[in-house]
Amino acid sequence: MRRRADLKTGTTCNSNCVFCVIGDHLFTGDRSTEACIEELRRSRATCIDVVFTGAEVSIRPDFLQLVRAARRLGYERIQIQTNGRMFAYREFCERTIAAGANEFSPSLHGHTAKLHDALTRAPGSFVQIDAAIDHLVALGQRVVTNTVVTKQNARHLPALAHYLVRKRVAQFQLAFPHPTGHAGTLFDQVVPRISEVAPWIHEALDIGRAGGVACMAEAMPFCMMAGHEAEVAELHMPATEIVYDGYVVPDYAADRMARGKLRFASCAPCRYEPICEGPWREYPERMGAAEFVPVPGPRVIDDALVLDGRVALLGRVAPPLPHAASGWRAICFVPEAGSPGCTAQLCSLATRRDALVAEGVQVIVVAPQSAAAVTAWAQRHAPGAIALADEDGALARAYGALDERGALRRTTVLVDPDDRIAHVIVAVDTAAHGAQLLAAWRRLHAPPRPLGPTPDLVTLRRGAVSSGAAQ
Repeated sequence: MRRRADLKTGTTCNSNCVFCVIGDHLFTGDRSTEACIEELRRSRATCIDVVFTGAEVSIRPDFLQLVRAARRLGYERIQIQTNGRMFAYREFCERTIAAGANEFSPSLHGHTAKLHDALTRAPGSFVQIDAAIDHLVALGQRVVTNTVVTKQNARHLPALAHYLVRKRVAQFQLAFPHPTGHAGTLFDQVVPRISEVAPWIHEALDIGRAGGVACMAEAMPFCMMAGHEAEVAELHMPATEIVYDGYVVPDYAADRMARGKLRFASCAPCRYEPICEGPWREYPERMGAAEFVPVPGPRVIDDALVLDGRVALLGRVAPPLPHAASGWRAICFVPEAGSPGCTAQLCSLATRRDALVAEGVQVIVVAPQSAAAVTAWAQRHAPGAIALADEDGALARAYGALDERGALRRTTVLVDPDDRIAHVIVAVDTAAHGAQLLAAWRRLHAPPRPLGPTPDLVTLRRGAVSSGAAQ
């Protein structure tokens, strides 16, 4: 899995957005060039991508030097998170690209100057970001915009989506505000009710999808995203470590879920409880929790299943299967009996057989080769294993293991004692599938997660890292 470093370089900005999450300590100083480069060096040991964040990193005198340092250190994807104002100058875009940046995330908060400029409190900023997007797209760069959803712009999100489709951005994200900083101070003026803005967010996502633009919504719990579950932004975020002032949050997703977001006792029966982060913690402190209603249905325990689309199989009656006993069954569809990958998967299942049997799980391996070939292969590597031939693909088709072209995709389906599909493993780890399957069964039976907060996940880096004004 790709892992990226989110390097926060300081607090200086040339805008003053009404929802800025660090608004309470804007303009309190930037990290030195040396400190930033040292953090880049340290994070390169664990990350292959980097995103530069500010407040506004592009106005630093050493901005291009930092980008060149990231390229020299071997970072592959170098993203610039920006308000876009400096990139209104094509030459600046070209110099940044030449330095090594290859992805840009400008923040656009309205489809008109009146709306955007009022939210950024920076007259002329819309004209600048509009030009910036044009320059970067024309220069062949990947542009992924971010929009903070506010009381002022919520009903205009569909118009913004049309604007971004016309601009040919690669992706847009609609982010519900994190009520800290200015958004906390101006909460009543800025932060809308999630349930009230959800329909406009959904409409904007529909427009983006129809226009061929990848799109998603951040900090919107699953109960607010009916029909758009695969566009929950947190499902798409890469593994990230946050780096600031000599400290590192090693797993931003775990930190968000454990401390940044909030779930409620009423969330326990929700089908998305195992994977949903909930709203930002500060929101229900002001607005309450009544609008968050549990979604009924079979539990969803894996992000990958939501993105795959086969989440629709959950709860369906499982097609009949020969030789299957009652109780829990794991039906493992493999593409080629005897191949190295399938053999590794079979051996991995054999190593966990006793633990799976102890949990009452019967494992059945299904392959598209002849009965003789499948049986011989299974007995050679996992004596006593139940192996079935599926030469015509009927079983694979019935269990959703064929893709749209009719090719078999490696899939494991967990069926419960009531003969209903309880889980589908769509990203099979052949080398450790036995452990993967056992972990999935246990997640299905796990109690609701603790409501938190959990202990601090921030760790101090070893060794001193200098700080101070940018050089």
